[in-house]
Amino acid sequence: MEKRKKYKIFKNKYFWISISFLIWISFFDSNSLILHYKFKKSIQEMTDNRDFLKKKILLEDTQLKKLTTDSKYIEKLAREKFYMKKEDEDLFIVSRNNRNNNLTPHIYE
Repeated sequence: MEKRKKYKIFKNKYFWISISFLIWISFFDSNSLILHYKFKKSIQEMTDNRDFLKKKILLEDTQLKKLTTDSKYIEKLAREKFYMKKEDEDLFIVSRNNRNNNLTPHIYE
């Protein structure tokens, strides 16, 4: 008697309609669960990228303000990044050579 009750649900047409509906919604529909997962993942990536870019914009903005107002910062930047010097001084750049780890001096006059 118990076996008949268990298998009786498989003969019910509403059960099969419900199962087919769930399968259709999960995989084949334009609003499927798989697409929802992909969209959620791409939204998360975009928000992470947006936050990174906002931080970078803030850093660039502070550097721009420094460049437009602070003359000592401009001089420091010119000396460190572009190897500029004043007329009455010599510039010595010491860099490491990766092959033999010797210090190689570069002299600019």
